[in-house]
Amino acid sequence: MKLVIKTAVFHLICILFFSILYFSYREHFIPVDKNEQYDNYIDFLNLSLTIQSGVGMTYTIPHTFIVKVIMIIQQFLVMLTHLITLYFFTI
Repeated sequence: MKLVIKTAVFHLICILFFSILYFSYREHFIPVDKNEQYDNYIDFLNLSLTIQSGVGMTYTIPHTFIVKVIMIIQQFLVMLTHLITLYFFTI
């Protein structure tokens, strides 16, 4: 049961970390609807949660290279989550 809790905490930390990172780079995102603007933290929390859950992209589109790289890193971490949690938390 401890492994399940550690895995959930790992996911929560990733979601919060990346949402803060995305929020700090908010000017590097373009909305699908040009009349909309992203200056609310909840938009980036939603983006991070959507990526971390494996659903995919939301209505927020990365516009610059740095934000695309950050998203790739988060998606790569999602793919490696089981390996990371089983290796580091069972030692």
